[in-house]
Amino acid sequence: MHKTLPWDELHWGLVRLLIRWGVLGSRFILAIDASFIPKSGKKTEGLGAFWNGSQSRSDTGLELSCLALISLTGQHAFPLDIRQTRPKQDRADRLEQYLEQLKDVFTQRRAWLSGHLRAVVADGQYAKKMFMDAVHAEKIAFVTKLQSNANLLYPFTGAHPTRRGARRKWGGKVDFKDWSGWQSVPGDAQERVWTRVVWAPHFGRFLRVVVIERLDRKGQVKAHVVLCSTDTTMPAQEIRALYSARFQLEFVFRDAKQFAGLTTCQLRSTTGLENHWNAACFALSLGRAEYLLERSARTGRPADVVPFSYEDVKRRAFNRLFASRILANLGLSRRFVELEEHPSRPLDLGVKAA
Repeated sequence: MHKTLPWDELHWGLVRLLIRWGVLGSRFILAIDASFIPKSGKKTEGLGAFWNGSQSRSDTGLELSCLALISLTGQHAFPLDIRQTRPKQDRADRLEQYLEQLKDVFTQRRAWLSGHLRAVVADGQYAKKMFMDAVHAEKIAFVTKLQSNANLLYPFTGAHPTRRGARRKWGGKVDFKDWSGWQSVPGDAQERVWTRVVWAPHFGRFLRVVVIERLDRKGQVKAHVVLCSTDTTMPAQEIRALYSARFQLEFVFRDAKQFAGLTTCQLRSTTGLENHWNAACFALSLGRAEYLLERSARTGRPADVVPFSYEDVKRRAFNRLFASRILANLGLSRRFVELEEHPSRPLDLGVKAA
């Protein structure tokens, strides 16, 4: 386990194979996120203080950073690159490590990504100029979440006064309570959605901004969320859909921790840890691929949005093993195929939606 395995080829090879077989669509988003891994002891490489989202605090442990492809058709997530994040005492800036990982993936797979990628999507901690610049350099949109009080400016559209000096560029700062000049977008009953192209001084670029106001029962605004895209022509509904699809990576972390042993590794070296994490996530990808192949075989088209949990994969595998063992003891092994084809689907006993 202390020798690096060819995980890159395994992850990418599986995705390309599913596309070739018509199980997956050919358009994706590239999502990036990190996950906290609890770890006891003091000798493990990379041990340090990292944000533990489940406890809403920083804890001592490990952190992995994951890049995953999420299909636009069906929102099926497949991890591609998983690395350990070094703590502050080893390297000063975690964000630089995330950026290095993102650049490495583009360097290795630029031709493929340019033809299949709609956007790179990340949560608010990645809403930094260096990420926007890096993704924009690849001529791909970057979708993320901004602070609720983000500093944004309106472009000046009025008549310029006759005077010496530079022409006026900006018409004022965005007030998230005044929607004059904003376009209303259809949304759910308990929300109002607004969109507009504005200037972001911190990022040095124009952004397509989508503001989602959450309403209480009386119709009063109780909170708002600010999403954005570096592609100013991207529709507001698409920005929302792409950002929502990002959460499929959270479900990968959930299943890997609960059912694939992501947090149970007792190795201490970075190579061993990364091998273990990649193995856990690749097991999830194989389980998802098997499930999608079965769905696609029944429907004859790429799988749409379907509930998936790795727990169901393990349950089906156990049911098959248990049934085959019983039939073997009874001398009826040849009749196992009848269980697979029976309309009541007995091999799905105990399977539940994710």
